[in-house]
Amino acid sequence: MQQSKSTSHLTYDDIRLDTVRQVAKLMAAAAVTAPKSGGQLFMRGAPLFIETVIVDDKETLKALAAWLRSRGKDRQEAIWFRDAEVAEKLDCVLFVGLKDWYPPVYDCGACGYATCAEFMEATKYLRDQSEAYEFKGPQCNLRDIDLGIAVGSAAKTASLNNVDCRTQTRIAVAARKLGIIQSDVSVALSLSITHKNPGFDNTMPQVDFASPEIQALPPSHVLPVAASGGVRSGGRRRQQPVTPPRRRQRSSPQP
Repeated sequence: MQQSKSTSHLTYDDIRLDTVRQVAKLMAAAAVTAPKSGGQLFMRGAPLFIETVIVDDKETLKALAAWLRSRGKDRQEAIWFRDAEVAEKLDCVLFVGLKDWYPPVYDCGACGYATCAEFMEATKYLRDQSEAYEFKGPQCNLRDIDLGIAVGSAAKTASLNNVDCRTQTRIAVAARKLGIIQSDVSVALSLSITHKNPGFDNTMPQVDFASPEIQALPPSHVLPVAASGGVRSGGRRRQQPVTPPRRRQRSSPQP
C-alpha cells in the first residue's frame, strides 16, 4: 500500500512576519557584538550599555503612530505625521540605544573636557534637566560613535537578509516617551518585507494645524514646542527655546 505524502505550501503571508522577526533578532545580535570604545572595561565585568528592543505587534505600532501625531501637533511640523503614517505600515521595528552608559575612560577631550570625570561631573545637571526633552543628554562622543557603529551593523544584517530597513529617530523618541525603551538616546530600524519599502519616497502630508481634528490631539508633554511666530526655511515652525541663548557682550574698543 502506497503511503500518502502530505505537502505544505508557504504563502507570502505565512513567511512575512516570522522572517522579519528572525532577522530583527539577528540585527539585535549584530548591534550587541559591534565594536565599542573601551573594550577592556567589558573584560573587567562592565555591563552592556546597548539596549535592543523589538516591536512587531500592530497595537504598539499604532500607539507609536498616535504619539508621533501628538508630537507633530506640538511642534507644528508635518514630518511627524509623515513618520506616523509609515509606522502603521511597518512589519517590525528594532530599537537600538544607549542605556546606563558610562565613558570609556579614554580622556580623549572630544567632549571639550580634559577628562571623562570632568565631563560627567560638569554635565550631570544638564542630563538631569534634559529628561523633559525628546532625548537625554549630553552623551559621551565616543558612546555616540559606538551607537552609530551598532546601528550600522544592524542595518547591514537587514541588507544581507533582504529585509527593507530604514533608520529613524522620531519613532525612537515615541518609544522612549511611551516607556517601550529606556535608552537616553536611540535609533529605530524600521523593517518590512513588501514590494516597496514604505519608508522611502513618502510625500510630506499637508497638515492643517488649526483644524479641530489636529487640535483635539493630546499633548506630548515634551519640550520644545512650536514658537508662537516665525517659520524656518522649508516651512518648519520655529521651536520655543527652553533657555534663551545668552548674548555675548561686546567688548569696549581699545583706546
